Amino acid sequence: MGDSNKVSKRKRTFNSFFAGIGGFDLALDREGFTAAAQCEIDTFCQGVLGAHWPDVALFKDKTRIDPSDLPEADVWCGGFPCQDVSVARGSNKRAGLAGKNSGLFFSFLELARSERPETILLENVVGLLSSHNGQDFRVVIEELTS
Repeated sequence: MGDSNKVSKRKRTFNSFFAGIGGFDLALDREGFTAAAQCEIDTFCQGVLGAHWPDVALFKDKTRIDPSDLPEADVWCGGFPCQDVSVARGSNKRAGLAGKNSGLFFSFLELARSERPETILLENVVGLLSSHNGQDFRVVIEELTS
């Protein structure tokens, strides 16, 4: 068979933001990706990440990352905070992307625009679809595609 049928042997890498205890990280590891960096502000979660990925660069506050300090990675993944878009808050108490937690999406976006990863993989709660009558989801989609 020709070279076109060979699977690339290059190790694919990822940077994990809002890493939590490493859900995306574990899934990507199992698919053959290697973690290049993780970012998580919660100290308990940092301990879990450190136990499972002791040799991976760990950034503690995404809003304070200098883009030049981030290792290159093929994929950037994460689940930006959902508190301000979640239906658990009730429809009239949701700050949406203007909230201090869910609004961290925009600082993630700034880093992504600076570094332009090949792939971005994000997740959030279903409430993002209805937050501010769907306008917050529209903003996320427009910002990611621009």
